[in-house]
Amino acid sequence: VPVQLIKPILDGIDAELMIARPKNDADVVESGRDADGIIMHGSVPFTREIIARPKRCRVVCRTGVGVDRMDLRAAAEHGMKVCNAAGCNSIEVAEQTIGLLIAVARKLTRMNQYVRDGRWRGHSAELHAYRGPVSRIAGRSLGIVGLGHVGRQVAPRAQGLKLRVQAVDPYLDPKIAADLGVTLVPLDELIKTSDFISLHAPLTSETRKMFGKAQFAAMKPTAFLINCARGGLVHTEALYDALVAGQIAGAALDVTDPEPLPADHKILTLANVIVTCHTAANSNESYADCQTHAAREVARVLTGQAPTTEVKDPWLLAEAQDQGFGGV
Repeated sequence: VPVQLIKPILDGIDAELMIARPKNDADVVESGRDADGIIMHGSVPFTREIIARPKRCRVVCRTGVGVDRMDLRAAAEHGMKVCNAAGCNSIEVAEQTIGLLIAVARKLTRMNQYVRDGRWRGHSAELHAYRGPVSRIAGRSLGIVGLGHVGRQVAPRAQGLKLRVQAVDPYLDPKIAADLGVTLVPLDELIKTSDFISLHAPLTSETRKMFGKAQFAAMKPTAFLINCARGGLVHTEALYDALVAGQIAGAALDVTDPEPLPADHKILTLANVIVTCHTAANSNESYADCQTHAAREVARVLTGQAPTTEVKDPWLLAEAQDQGFGGV
């Protein structure tokens, strides 16, 4: 826990900082019992049962963005504000999105393994058979699902690669997309026409498994899926089937469902899949930004001010704050 980042902010409102390292739900309840505010690290679940126990807590702030493990309705019923660190790590996620896009399209991990296996010969028939076909990225189309904090960072980076960028976001002011040079299209059109599809929506009842058998069947057989948002947006079995059947060309995933994937999961056997371990948001800078933001949000609420990144409901928040598909 970065005490040196958090403590000065809380000292400014005469608040005592208590450090807890809960191992289970009971520990979460006990550590938050007498707290006026809670800063949550990692992916600790915040269930209705846990929310009901603290008697004084007025605010909970995550040091990340996703709130799919927090019962927002229960928090509202108990007068507890829920905040996140929206925007604090969007640059990092966008950078990893572009990195994965290039890596899966150029088959970089495949070529890295080829060399590590003691092979070379850049123009040999063996190499071409091992790698398979590779197409130029420039001039192709990227479809962004959710033009929130991260999606808006991805778009200009993709445009820098000379990709044509289109997006779907039913909660976005069209002017924002226009200012980014992004074309808004319906989801079914985006799926059918994109060479790359990058997911940046929150995980809600509306978006869970939004990419399944029908969506993969509608994608171009040369298209790639990139997911740096939430694993639950994708039906994993359907993705595996689509990859094996050649319905899509490949996938790059920083998040999975389940998470983590079992070491023997069949999707990890596929050469046209890259999987990283939910680290897209990580950097020294984003870590510091998220911690200090969370502490400031708690301090704001405890001093009677309105928080800047309150989450009441992912979809209502998107509409109210113009953050797109939930502001991830």
